[in-house]
Amino acid sequence: MSDSENQKGMSKYELKRLLNELEDIRGRNTELVSLYIPSGYDMSKISDFVTSEQSEAENIKSKHTRTNVQDALGKIGRKVKEEQVTPENGVAFFAGNVSDTEGRPEIKIWEVHPPRPIESRHYRCDKEFVLQPLKDMIVDDRVYGLIVCDKNEAAIGYLQGNSVKTAYTLDSNVPGKTRAGGQSAQRFARLRKQMLKSFLQEIAGKAKNAFLDKAREDKLLGIVVGGPGFVKDKLLDDDYLSSELEEKVVTRESLGHSGEGALKELVQKAEESLQDSEAVREKQEVNRFLENLKEENGKSEYGVQQVQKAMDMGAVDTVLISEDTELYQAEYICPNGHEASVWEDEPDIEDEIECGECGESMELEDISHVVDALGETAEDMGSELEIISTNHEEGQRLENMGGVAAVLRYRIR
Repeated sequence: MSDSENQKGMSKYELKRLLNELEDIRGRNTELVSLYIPSGYDMSKISDFVTSEQSEAENIKSKHTRTNVQDALGKIGRKVKEEQVTPENGVAFFAGNVSDTEGRPEIKIWEVHPPRPIESRHYRCDKEFVLQPLKDMIVDDRVYGLIVCDKNEAAIGYLQGNSVKTAYTLDSNVPGKTRAGGQSAQRFARLRKQMLKSFLQEIAGKAKNAFLDKAREDKLLGIVVGGPGFVKDKLLDDDYLSSELEEKVVTRESLGHSGEGALKELVQKAEESLQDSEAVREKQEVNRFLENLKEENGKSEYGVQQVQKAMDMGAVDTVLISEDTELYQAEYICPNGHEASVWEDEPDIEDEIECGECGESMELEDISHVVDALGETAEDMGSELEIISTNHEEGQRLENMGGVAAVLRYRIR
């Protein structure tokens, strides 16, 4: 990323990539500068603040640290002066020495226009960048509530983004049915009924603890209830759940088993009811690609070069890229004007290659991450681009197939 690169209109995926980059940077001393500015701040006052901090940095004892901090603040100060007003969601600056060679500093700056509003102004010089406010922005805090239960056990959890998380697991003391007859059997049946009622009340209480605050914050997308027998039905039909939670129930599903291990099965069975779920949408897209492959109808391609060829033809409906794919497009040009494009893992990118047309040396002109390279083409061609998590089986299958695939509008071969 160059000094002049401006992070505007940043998606959550782009922010995640940037955070991974910034998180790996460590300063030798407290020389990495972080500055968060919420929307509505007077940028001229921010500029004065940065200038004041540059002056204060004169008091730093270490010459190298002092110089690096002042240079970092200088770069931030110039960026601040370019902004007439703060962007809609505010802006964050990160600057500091990224050189591994002592005594030969390389000061870089990142300007971040985040996908969600910055809540408060923050400034710090440290050995690492302050990233938590941005990390919080890439977490989708909307959830589906999950409840699986039978007479023996229950689990309560969330579907959040691509991940199924467990909140509570419960075991009951409800005994199985007895074969004894007479008054003893009747007393046993009453006891069993009372113990089941207590267990259902316990499930409802834990569900209230897990979901009610989310519901009142309008962050509960819905509740899905499942299990292998009648207990899930009693939980809903006999009004054990509070009215605020009951109205959030979107479906009930019959499952093969219960307990914590059944939470993922519940999500799979309830996919049609979970259309707002990021995980469900991603899995549907990958399955569409896989189904085309299985049918051999020519409407799926995989591998970055094949996908790029199909995109250049305008044949791609949706591009699928695994979030774990670290692939880069290197653009080269030779003195005679010949151009070449090569896909490589970043560590393997050469500064020069031989021109296949004239034999001259081709120099590296540009490097683009696969999402940026294919994303630009997708925008030009009216194609959709989906970033696929590897937190589910379908995402792992995509990653194992090279991490880049496409669903086509029509057959091209």
